[in-house]
Amino acid sequence: MFATKFLPRPDSELAYHLIEIPNSKTDRACVMIHGAGVAGQLTYEPMLEHLNYWRWVLVPDLNGMGESYFQGQQEAPVTIESLSADIQALLAHLNWQQFDLIGYSLGGLVALHVQAHLANAAQQARRLVLMEPASLERECEETLAKVRQRYRKASQTIRETGDVELGIAHFMDGVSPNRRKHPVAEQMTQSRLAHRPIGFSYALDAVTDWAERVYQTPELRTELFEAAPQVLLFSGALSHELLRQHYDVLAERYPAWQHVSVSGCDHSLPFQKPRQIARHVAQWLEKCDGA
Repeated sequence: MFATKFLPRPDSELAYHLIEIPNSKTDRACVMIHGAGVAGQLTYEPMLEHLNYWRWVLVPDLNGMGESYFQGQQEAPVTIESLSADIQALLAHLNWQQFDLIGYSLGGLVALHVQAHLANAAQQARRLVLMEPASLERECEETLAKVRQRYRKASQTIRETGDVELGIAHFMDGVSPNRRKHPVAEQMTQSRLAHRPIGFSYALDAVTDWAERVYQTPELRTELFEAAPQVLLFSGALSHELLRQHYDVLAERYPAWQHVSVSGCDHSLPFQKPRQIARHVAQWLEKCDGA
C-alpha cells in the first residue's frame, strides 16, 4: 500500500507514497503532510485504515524526515518555505489540480503555506484538515515566539550535545506539558522522534524561525488564515488551554472554520486516536459536500 517513489530535486530527493483507495466514496484526492521528525506512513497509515472518502492519497516525506534526504543523504537546515516548495514541486510533477490537504503539526504549517501559494496562483485546495498545526499554539505573536524558544532548546540539545533523549524530552515537555506520562507512551514517542534526530532538530528550528518572523510581522500569519478555504481544526483536549482558546477564536472569526477538541489526547493526537479523528474528518467532508 505504501510503495515509495522518489522525486529528484536540485539539492535533495523527495520520497512520497501515492495510494489508491479501493471502493472509495469519491474520485477525489488528498495530500497528507506529517509533522516534525516522523515519516508520513507512520503518521497516517492508522488513520487511512478508517478513511475511504478519497480515491487517491498522496503522502510525502518532508525533507529531513522519513526517506527524504539532501544529496548524499546529508542532514541540513530547512525552512517552511523550502518544505512548502518541495510539496508544490511534487504536485506539479504529478499534475494534481484538485485535492484536499491534511497537515499535522509542522505539516499543518506547511499545508497552510502550500494553500497560500495556490491561492496566489488563482488555485486552491478544496478543504484543509489541520491537527494542531505549528505556529497556531497561541493567539499572541509575542507569546508564540517565547513558547517556540523551548523548541530551540530541544534542537540545540540534540545537535550540540548529542543527547537525543534529553532533546526529545525538552520537545515533549514544550509541546505536551499536560500529557499523561505513561512509560510505554513516552518510550514510543521517543522512538518515533529519534529515527532521524538531526533532521528532526532542523525541522523544529524551521518552525521557530518562522514564529520569530511572525512576531516581527504578524500579518504573515493572518495572510495564511485568509488564504485558507474551509478548515477543520483538531486539538487535543489535554493540550494547553491557550491553544484551544485560539482555535475557538479562529472558528468564530472565519465562518468556514470548525474546531474539534479530541478527548484524552495531547499533541500526539493522530497517533492516539486515529479512528476517532478519521470519523470526524469523514463526517465533516460529507457535511461540506451537502452544504
